[in-house]
Amino acid sequence: MSLKPALFEMKEALVNQKVGRSEQDFIQKLENKNQLSAGTLIFYFNNLMMLSMNNSEPGSPSLDDSKKVNRKWTKTEIEFMFQYINERQEEGALNITEILDEVAQLLTRGYQSVNYKYYSLIKAKNNKEVANQNAYQFITITENEVPVVSTEVIDEPSPEHQVINKESSEDNDLLDILSGLITNVQQLPGINLNELLRSLYQLTNMALQNQDAVQQIASMKSEINLEKEAMREQLMKKEQQFILEKKRNDELQLEVAKLAKEITAFNKLGDAAKIQHLKSYNQRLNYIIDSFGVVLQVSG
Repeated sequence: MSLKPALFEMKEALVNQKVGRSEQDFIQKLENKNQLSAGTLIFYFNNLMMLSMNNSEPGSPSLDDSKKVNRKWTKTEIEFMFQYINERQEEGALNITEILDEVAQLLTRGYQSVNYKYYSLIKAKNNKEVANQNAYQFITITENEVPVVSTEVIDEPSPEHQVINKESSEDNDLLDILSGLITNVQQLPGINLNELLRSLYQLTNMALQNQDAVQQIASMKSEINLEKEAMREQLMKKEQQFILEKKRNDELQLEVAKLAKEITAFNKLGDAAKIQHLKSYNQRLNYIIDSFGVVLQVSG
């Protein structure tokens, strides 16, 4: 028996509208011709009939163009794919790549879209099974069905083997879109997919480099601002020091002016008065500080 030629003949007949008046007779003859069990083809016939009707509606793309359209997968198509794969493998077909290519032709889809959908669903199923295995299950059994107590210690599964499925339908839709995009680009004439992807890769690298440059510039600006702040603090300290020095110099100038007046008054005294006050004046005139802060020694 062989399912593959039967389905491809069935699809061709549906596309070319050569089924005839009795669908049941057509399916029965096709099953007998390919040595298939009765009722094997009814599921596939109904699904291919619906697909053919959808493609024949006004405004729908042709069979060749429909591969380029990134249409959403339906539950019926997924069931069709898995049932066909299982029955082909039961017949002895072991090359999954060839089987997925047959599914793509029967469903009028791109191979990459079928390949991605199949493996993503298999992965999600495996993750779910692993998660279910790690969950606790309580089952009530009768006393006579109690198994023999194990004498060996059963190790608990290690944490790294516990897998939680976090994939959402939105992620699957996004990957479907990307897969469909790749298929569409490959169908467009004059476009090299490898060059397009390489250009996108280079653009993302340039964007990352620009982002690094922006961060470096921001870091440099921050360092410059810190240096400016440090210089501003130093200037403020020097300005305060200058104000204190100026105040001190002004006080010294006043003191010098006072001493100068006293010297002038001393010079106007007579000889007797000078001698009387000489000792006290000499003690005060020995050390005088000028306006530049230099100590002047005045002899008596």
